[in-house]
Amino acid sequence: MDDRKDVLPLRIVAARFININEQAGLTELDRITADASRIIRKRYAILLVAFAVAILTTGITLIPGLFLVASETPGAEVALIVGLACFALLMAILALWRSFQYGGLKASAPQKPVYADADDPAARNLERLFAVLQLESTPRAFYRLRNGTRCYVDERYFFGSLRAAHVSKSSTLRDALFGPTGFWFARELFLEADIDQLITSAKARPNRTGAPKTYDYTDAVMSLIEHPSVRALQIGKRGNQKQIVALLEDWYHSRRGPAPSETQLSLYAKQILDVIAKNRATKS
Repeated sequence: MDDRKDVLPLRIVAARFININEQAGLTELDRITADASRIIRKRYAILLVAFAVAILTTGITLIPGLFLVASETPGAEVALIVGLACFALLMAILALWRSFQYGGLKASAPQKPVYADADDPAARNLERLFAVLQLESTPRAFYRLRNGTRCYVDERYFFGSLRAAHVSKSSTLRDALFGPTGFWFARELFLEADIDQLITSAKARPNRTGAPKTYDYTDAVMSLIEHPSVRALQIGKRGNQKQIVALLEDWYHSRRGPAPSETQLSLYAKQILDVIAKNRATKS
């Protein structure tokens, strides 16, 4: 039986759970994780700003407070109390994010996942994969060290509400994860298993259409003509491609339709920027 086992990135396993056509499954997976990332990033950005402010205020109050107490300066206790309060706020922010992910400070039970549309058939199939991975009896997922050594993770890594980030192509999204026994965990995960058997045992229903989705690129690009953000672009400036991708994604989602993968949009954004650069060079 073991000769049927494959060692695959968890992302590829998830794509197979979603669609029998692996590439179509990856496209769907990119859409799901992109939608989830918008929800995650909004809350994460707020807490990240609060965390940075808390670190700054802790640094400028707690450390001087300790020195003042050590030198027996009158009123030093007040500065120390303020510093300790800032440090407590810092810990509270970390605890809040961890609680959002695991429902508490410990990963003790699977949480309700964060998806833009939990009833999306692709998202439901993805959850069937996570439901299997949440069992102790399932083959363990693992990550690799630089020397190739496997480090296996237990089922609690898939208890968090942000578990969709584990199969995201974007490491930026994975950077938002806490591990169940520590701090940030952004490793790419792999799985060694008989994938077909895993799909059967999970009672997943991969989409069998197999045909790649078609996207209305023409209307999407037309929406960028005379767009204020596009007109304001400075040719050659870093971040232009990312901005074009975001505008295209917004257009697709405003139409409540599926968006191409981030990779597809990045290639198209590059072509758009090349055309803009040529047109502006001609005018000058």
